Amino acid sequence: MKIALLTPYDGGNLGDAAILDALTGNLRQYDPQVHLCGITLYPERTAARHSIPCYPLAAISRPYYHATTAPAAAPNNRAATSHIRKNAEKPGFLARLKRAIRGLLFRMGLGPLVRLAQESVHIFRSYRLLRTVDMLVVAGGGQLDDEWGGSWAHPYALMKWAVLARAAGGSVIFLSVGGCRAELRLTRLFLRIALSFACYRSYRDEGSRQLALAIARSADGPVVPDLAFSLPIPRQPQRADSDSAQLRVGVSPIAFARPGMWPTEDGAQYHRYMNELAFFATALLKRGISVTLFSSCPPDDQLFEDLRARVDSRVEAAARTNLLFGNAASVQDLLSLLHSLDFIVASRLHGLILSFLAGKPCVALSYDRKIDALMTDVGLTDYCLDIRSFTGEIVLTKFLDLQTKGLKVVSKISVTNCHYDQILQTQYRRLAGLRGSGFSTSTSTSHRAVVASDERVSEPRTNARPHV
Repeated sequence: MKIALLTPYDGGNLGDAAILDALTGNLRQYDPQVHLCGITLYPERTAARHSIPCYPLAAISRPYYHATTAPAAAPNNRAATSHIRKNAEKPGFLARLKRAIRGLLFRMGLGPLVRLAQESVHIFRSYRLLRTVDMLVVAGGGQLDDEWGGSWAHPYALMKWAVLARAAGGSVIFLSVGGCRAELRLTRLFLRIALSFACYRSYRDEGSRQLALAIARSADGPVVPDLAFSLPIPRQPQRADSDSAQLRVGVSPIAFARPGMWPTEDGAQYHRYMNELAFFATALLKRGISVTLFSSCPPDDQLFEDLRARVDSRVEAAARTNLLFGNAASVQDLLSLLHSLDFIVASRLHGLILSFLAGKPCVALSYDRKIDALMTDVGLTDYCLDIRSFTGEIVLTKFLDLQTKGLKVVSKISVTNCHYDQILQTQYRRLAGLRGSGFSTSTSTSHRAVVASDERVSEPRTNARPHV
């Protein structure tokens, strides 16, 4: 069985990395002989990090949607990826000559023709790849969204790959996908086409399901938790007793609304957010609590110095030594860091999910419905604050309250983690069973069987959480 995993992942976002690790690990658990490849925005980096061959998701970059077009073989499986390596750009003189010719054509005003040629070549190569694939899996994350790049970024890519996969004779599956914003008419058209070609669809929260249904009434499916909840978590060493006296709080800033780093810019909102976060960090340092700044997405690293500068002017030099920087280059690095902390304050969805997997109580500074949904599902609604209106004083109050209820909250998180993993394992078993019964060869019949079986696991409901 050959499965292609499609994700708008460039190898840097650790949330996307966690989803891909969880997906590849579980698929191999149910079928050790399965052949996996990725379809990503940065094939070379994702192939190196996840040891699977990867193919370019898009031919043309958009604002906040940067694509590289050279396929990459898995570092430990090069012999099995010859069908992808044939499409790679040749290094050296020919590659430089092609870039020079492309640049000359753009200067002559022939840019649209160049883009059309690039897209045409990419469509042909993508179809040739999909001829060797049995199943195209759109793998989790915020897939139904046009904020990052517009309609011609990921919505178009989803439509293109879904159409090509069905034309090549394979199946299309949307697995625990999320939806954020789909307001543009062209976006909704592209997503309607993509969803209509799917044989199976599941959504990571009820809001994403409702967004899909608003686009296409036929796009119904169960609500199944984010795939990252099925990530295997290795046992971590306990903190030494000598280190347990001092509380350690992880703070993960996000580049929300920052000009040049966020699609919807608002400099005043960004500065207000950073000032309030600095107030909270300062209050912890003055209480002798250690604060570790960390991120689950590389752009957020650039905020560390900005936040520290706002903190330094408010605390004495002795307290500044407790302001630390966490370095996490991989999912396992981040999990190890999270295990060393006691409480977390974060905004990114997978920064929170990975914190829950590490068993850590969290305060969320929410910038999106998906954060609200996660905190509600976990039962921590009281600790979810709006990033646009929170204050440092309120965060401190929530943290102190969370501190008094720590053991009870940790127990609730542990139960939720186990429950979500069980639901996801059911979805993986169903996927493995459908693949074994010829799922890719009979779309209409298989789709009816999938819908019927989904109702036994998590019947969609409009006024409740189907997966709980």
